[in-house]
Amino acid sequence: MGRLIVSEFVTLDGIMEAPGFEEHRSGRNAWALRLSDDDMQRYKRQEIREAAAILLGRTTYQIWAAFWPSLKDDEAFGRRMNDIPKYVVSSTLMGADWVNSTILPGDVGTEVAALKRRIEGEIVVNGSADLVAELMKRDLVDEYRLMVFPVVLGSGKRLFHDEIDTSHLRLVDTRTFGSGVVLLTYEPLKEAPAGEYADAYTWTPDQVDSLHAARDTDRVLATVMFTDIVDSTARAAELGDRRWRQLLDRHDELARAEVERWHGQLVKTTGDGVLARFDAPTRALRCAFALHGALAALGLEIRAAIHTGEVELRGHDVGGIGIHIAARALEEAGGRAVVVTRTVRDLATGTDLSFEPLGAVGMRGVPGNWELFEASIR
Repeated sequence: MGRLIVSEFVTLDGIMEAPGFEEHRSGRNAWALRLSDDDMQRYKRQEIREAAAILLGRTTYQIWAAFWPSLKDDEAFGRRMNDIPKYVVSSTLMGADWVNSTILPGDVGTEVAALKRRIEGEIVVNGSADLVAELMKRDLVDEYRLMVFPVVLGSGKRLFHDEIDTSHLRLVDTRTFGSGVVLLTYEPLKEAPAGEYADAYTWTPDQVDSLHAARDTDRVLATVMFTDIVDSTARAAELGDRRWRQLLDRHDELARAEVERWHGQLVKTTGDGVLARFDAPTRALRCAFALHGALAALGLEIRAAIHTGEVELRGHDVGGIGIHIAARALEEAGGRAVVVTRTVRDLATGTDLSFEPLGAVGMRGVPGNWELFEASIR
């Protein structure tokens, strides 16, 4: 039975994106290389020498496949990288030309569970942020080896993102390198540890009520809009990583400009879309339609979903059930559709906007059925 090891470079704020010379959206890359020393390099090479196989996501695989086969400075290790079995999880990769590479195109859980049954020894995962998130979600990770760098980036893909469930880990080893990098090795725990203070510091009902009252001061009525690019996976495969990243950067610039033009706030980008907040539903609707036109010039089509309700303000971010409703409504949007909830339809009635009923749907994780409408301009 194989043992799945997630071995990552991470910053102090948990970011794992662009530790080498691959692109970071803000140009903040190579942060790991700048602090690497001989001791760290020996450790990472030994890790690969002892591994039975490497498991990667599509993007990391393509970066590695472009670099390692032509390595001249360390031919012995280059041969090891070529010889070791490599598995890439992807439903869009058309071919894997790097020697000893195998594409796993099916369901992540099924494919990786089968791989663990076939292979004896360590299966090491590096980079591959989206793949790691799926492996964590499916409880397939046996060990985490986190090289924590004394660097704060502030933005980028994080190893542990907001949507994952609570996970408890057991620290099994530590090591400090001369550069200040700390290696932390953890194993997942099936149950939360029982601590002597857990019961002693249980909150009373009055304390819970006071906390809720304080939190309610950060709840506001707002209109939120989610967008995403139609057929983004196919476009990314068609363009390749560099051109796709450049197109995403341009998409984000245009989205920010349109949101600001309609007096909204761009809360964050979501990879191939945005989350924005407005103080009126009609402004969100106008912004969605304006984005259709602006992004069409780039050859991009988007879908959008809009909901008005209470949201929780968390610094620059927003949360709460209203955000979940908008996100689930986006899952019901097809093609270039702008889908809205009944609340938005009712508040925007009397304008030049029209709303076609889509029926009531159940939304994953949201109680009850919700009436949805497709918005258009008359």
